[in-house]
Amino acid sequence: MRFLHVADVHLDTSFAGRSESVRRRLREASRESFRRAVELALRERVHAVLIAGDLFDGDRLSFQTERFLLEQTRRLVQEGVTVVYATGNHDPGGPEAGPRALSWPAGVHVAGDEVPIRVEVQDREGRTVGRVSAIGHRTRREREDLSRLLPRPDGSVPEVAVLHTQVRASPGAEAHHAYAPSELGRLERAGFDYWALGHIHTRQILSRDPPVVYAGSLQGKTHAETGPRGATLVDLSDRSAPALRFVPLAAVRWETLRLGDLAEADSLDALLFRIRAAWKGRREEGDTPGDPPSRREVSVGGDREAPGRASRGRMVRVRLEGPCPLWRELRREEDRAVLARELTGDLDALEVTVVTDRVHPVVQVEEHRERVDVLGASLRALEAVRRGEATLSSLDPAELAGLPDPDPEAVGRYVRRLLEGMEGELAARFLGADES
Repeated sequence: MRFLHVADVHLDTSFAGRSESVRRRLREASRESFRRAVELALRERVHAVLIAGDLFDGDRLSFQTERFLLEQTRRLVQEGVTVVYATGNHDPGGPEAGPRALSWPAGVHVAGDEVPIRVEVQDREGRTVGRVSAIGHRTRREREDLSRLLPRPDGSVPEVAVLHTQVRASPGAEAHHAYAPSELGRLERAGFDYWALGHIHTRQILSRDPPVVYAGSLQGKTHAETGPRGATLVDLSDRSAPALRFVPLAAVRWETLRLGDLAEADSLDALLFRIRAAWKGRREEGDTPGDPPSRREVSVGGDREAPGRASRGRMVRVRLEGPCPLWRELRREEDRAVLARELTGDLDALEVTVVTDRVHPVVQVEEHRERVDVLGASLRALEAVRRGEATLSSLDPAELAGLPDPDPEAVGRYVRRLLEGMEGELAARFLGADES
């Protein structure tokens, strides 16, 4: 059985707080990304498309999206592709909670509550190639472990489970509500050949035997969802060696460019030159600028974009950090807005956001490190921690937001990364130089 695993599409997200033109483009991008998923499924001649919840973002469903979804799913079923859709916390299946019911074409199977469905998947000659079991959310706050309600496979053909869930202790789980919580060990022992999961927006493989996979969001919603987004192609023809391939499909990508070393940027043009050069350098390396992924995030395939791909498909956040002669200007909203407008054209982006909360005046830190006062002592302590000379064993990992791993060595690495470049900012604050 071959299928496409899609999750967290979030159609009709409002994208509040942005201009109407940007909001419109982002809503279009969500539909375009789903259209690309449909075209990929048809091109790859899969037997099924599995949607693991949050197809919609909420109970407001536009006429345009309603018509679009029915057209796209009709394309699939007309080509013999079975569609199985399990609802999530944003699009629960209960009549009073979720988006209005649609007249889905025959061949689309919706699991909209805690009653599981089991669907036979056939090839184009009518032979059964597998089964899909799915269960959905009736309400927006499903607290039960829905995985326990799925029927146990009989093993005669490949069987797949579709579920919108927070697997406890999975990377990124802390950023999402604990709806339909499940345990990885139980999923692994349930007898399915593959778990198609939704809810956590970071793509990852929680287990390889059997594969327990979050496809991640199809199209990023915020700057917290940087880099390639898409769907996972799965081939269970050889049940002992499932083939998984991530395919980037997002029509708009959210990217973050971090840039320090601004001590020589003493004019707008000089600053723009530094940012353009950094962006160009990353692009020429074949690596899209972005926040580094979690160490435990697992990619299931190549995610570099093809050369010459259409531009104006990026929401870019530029984070400026460290000492800069223009620190006063960069603290002013109107000056940041000018910089963002210039960069929108320079980076060929849909929108650019400039973040400058860690920019500070140019301070010669070494001149202050040996001071016999609080500033000198603080700078020496920072240096000791950064070099790993000071113990960090007393730090509680639970108090460190964003800590990727709770072991003591990871605590040290994480804190040292947080403190990188902090000497100048600390000195500027003690000296009172960041007063406007």
